[in-house]
Amino acid sequence: MTEIEIEISNDFLPISMEQLSLIQKYLDIKKYEESNHNLVNMILWLEWYPLFCVEEDNYLLLLGIHEGELFIYMPLCEDEYFDEAILKAKSIFDKYGVNFVLSCFTKEAMDKVLKLFPGYCACPARESYDYVYSVEKLKTFAGKKLQKKRNHLNVFYKEYENRFVYEKMSQENIKECKEFLENWKADSDDDFLQAERRGVQRILDLFGKINYSGGCIRVDGEVKAFAIGSKLSDRMCQENIEKADSEIRGLYQAMMKEFLSHEFSDFEYVNREDDMGYDNIRQAKMAYHPEFMIEKYRLCREGEANDQES
Repeated sequence: MTEIEIEISNDFLPISMEQLSLIQKYLDIKKYEESNHNLVNMILWLEWYPLFCVEEDNYLLLLGIHEGELFIYMPLCEDEYFDEAILKAKSIFDKYGVNFVLSCFTKEAMDKVLKLFPGYCACPARESYDYVYSVEKLKTFAGKKLQKKRNHLNVFYKEYENRFVYEKMSQENIKECKEFLENWKADSDDDFLQAERRGVQRILDLFGKINYSGGCIRVDGEVKAFAIGSKLSDRMCQENIEKADSEIRGLYQAMMKEFLSHEFSDFEYVNREDDMGYDNIRQAKMAYHPEFMIEKYRLCREGEANDQES
């Protein structure tokens, strides 16, 4: 453990399963549409980004640590308590003598922070921008822009017309989803990928205990793909997890279409999260033609913005 991890763990307890309902309660108050402010996402990446709760009378702060650096997410509270929460957060960073690091702050939230701390400025974090799509378009794959993706989808439906079935995730099929996950990229030596796999396992283990919806596709009787999503706001859902057998052409497109059609049909938008700065993921997400991006920012000292952009 790093020095800051030891200090933080002495003062604050890492989030526990017992605190999940508390976090969800505060998330429901604010209804952020940003993908990291989502309980499933937080649990999924706990191994990579350990989190700590700080609850006060009017707000909840979520502190995290990544690669030895302390950061904080947007405060979970009503708008009227935002400033109070940010000032409390700054006092925590000051106590430990570390830089005030804000993670995944939207433009609206960052503008509020800058009013409190005029000596800072906002630096865009392009690798963290969320890709938001029309649910209706991903349910139909209609239009010229999605023609290539629709071609993959049609190949799947034609070849597996009488050989596949979509099922809502349930206690009856969750075990088979776990078995599929065990074999998904099992031979990879990528630490990040394996951390993700263990995170997905945690989410599957919590089926029925936290609020999310899931679905799977069977091909010839075997689970070959599954997806998990959750609600962000009244208009937007989030697709947290999507795994499929990449050897089956069009299966990823079919999983997306079937999942949204069955589980989130009434939502206007789906947030399919960020690209983490990977060019291949960025290209793949852009290929589905997002309706808009949710921009996110870091807090920088005056003069640092130009250095970071260059």
